[in-house]
Amino acid sequence: MSLIEVKDLVKTYKIIEKEDGLFGYFKNLVKPKYSEIMAVKGVNFNIEEGELVGYIGENGAGKSTTIKMLTRTINPNFWKC
Repeated sequence: MSLIEVKDLVKTYKIIEKEDGLFGYFKNLVKPKYSEIMAVKGVNFNIEEGELVGYIGENGAGKSTTIKMLTRTINPNFWKC
């Protein structure tokens, strides 16, 4: 039996697409355009009782974001447990 089971963990962030110049500044204030950045996409793993686990990866791979979602510091966009 798994102590921790994660299936299809996803986190996206909405960011404003900024435009240059004074006109672009006011345009962003009135009607900002958003784009989505995928921080974590489709993470799956199981941790069994008594297992020793390490979580490694490159910078910007989403390690900290995944841990924050597991501890409920930030909310995932889609998560099946």
